[in-house]
Amino acid sequence: MKHSAWLILAAIVLVQSPLWSESKPPGGDYPGVADPFSDPSQYEFSDEERDDKEFFHLGRFLMIGVDLGAGIFTGGLGSTASPAFLIGGRLIYFFDKALALEGRLSFSTHQDLIVAGSSTTDLDVSLFSAGGGFRYYFDTKSAPRAIAIANPFLAVGAGIYSRNFTGSGPLAGLLAASSSFGAYGGAGVEFLIYRKHIYLGMDLRYHMVFFPDESATFSGTVAAGSRGGDYMSTAATLTYSF
Repeated sequence: MKHSAWLILAAIVLVQSPLWSESKPPGGDYPGVADPFSDPSQYEFSDEERDDKEFFHLGRFLMIGVDLGAGIFTGGLGSTASPAFLIGGRLIYFFDKALALEGRLSFSTHQDLIVAGSSTTDLDVSLFSAGGGFRYYFDTKSAPRAIAIANPFLAVGAGIYSRNFTGSGPLAGLLAASSSFGAYGGAGVEFLIYRKHIYLGMDLRYHMVFFPDESATFSGTVAAGSRGGDYMSTAATLTYSF
């Protein structure tokens, strides 16, 4: 009789409490994959991929910006040509969180003075540059907060630098407009100032330009090499991220 009572109790429990398999939760569907031989790792994302997805979700896939700053000649050119106001623009396309492609334009107008014996030549020198290159942004996950919010980067690239001369004096006619090849390297920072879309930054670059008159003697009136030099640019940047 005792054994019969236990059997009846067990039957009641089984009827009122359905059994669930080990992998099927109560009230839910079977969560397995369709292909039992597939590799589970293909459904998982690496930390780097996850960071990139979050990065692009918050913007920074495509950026457009303006530059306002100063252009400065170096060497012999820097001793005669004054620094000038620089205006420019840039377009930045991100491949991933660290690497971006950059296209840039800039324009500045300088005052130059050439002394040859007892005569002088006053010149207005306009410099227009167009080029492109790459930016590399550092991983700042483990960096101090002051560095992390600055979004530091390095920039390298090359371009064409066009100069045009206007002025008066005995040497004015000897300086013709020219376009020269150059390469640049620099660094900068970008601080987020508005809703993941607007960044305020600083940018400093050195441009090694092969100006054609670097070794010119101007018929013996100007010493060879005195017109040599390169170019530096420093600017405050305002950038919008789509």
